[in-house]
Amino acid sequence: MLTTLQRAKSYLSIPLDDTSQDFTLLTALGAASEWIERECNRSFEYKTYRQTLDGPGTKFLRLRNFPIHSVSLLHVDGVDKLEGSFTIESENGMLFRRSGWPHGARLIEVEYLAGYILPSDAEDAPAPTLPQKYEWACVLLAQTLMREQGVTSERVGDISVTYKDEGRSLPGAVKALIQL
Repeated sequence: MLTTLQRAKSYLSIPLDDTSQDFTLLTALGAASEWIERECNRSFEYKTYRQTLDGPGTKFLRLRNFPIHSVSLLHVDGVDKLEGSFTIESENGMLFRRSGWPHGARLIEVEYLAGYILPSDAEDAPAPTLPQKYEWACVLLAQTLMREQGVTSERVGDISVTYKDEGRSLPGAVKALIQL
C-alpha cells in the first residue's frame, strides 16, 4: 500500500487508539493504492520486475516501473546485452542505447530493480522514499471512498435506489497529485 494505517490515521486526525474504523480504512487504503497504481500504469514498490518488450526502433526504451536502480538481465533478440551497451535514465524509467534499440515485437527482455521504499509502521523499517504526493493522494482517495456509499439517490415511497456509475474517474485533487 502507498501508506499505512497509522500514517493515514495521523493525516486524517483519527486518534491512533480509535480502532472503530480500522477495517474500513484499511480496505479503502488498499483500494486507493491499487487504483492509483492502475491510473499511473506502474507499480511503486521497491522490488525486481521482469518485462518482455517490443523493440521501439529508437534510442530510448521505456520500462514500466521507475525509478530504475539497476538492471540485472537484458536480452535483445535472445542475445545478452547487459555489459556496457546502455545507460539508465533512472527517474523517467528509460534505458538509453546510443546505437538504438531494434524494432520488432517482443524482442527485448529486461529484469530490473525499480521503485520506492513504501511507508511502513514497523520500528526497524527503512525510511520511505515514495514521494509524499502519492501517499497524500492515497489518503485523500481512501477518504473519498469511505465517504461515498455508492448511492446517488433514494426514494422511500415504492422504494427506489440509484447507484453510482462504476466507471467513475479519480477526484480532481487526486489526479493533480499523481500527474507526472
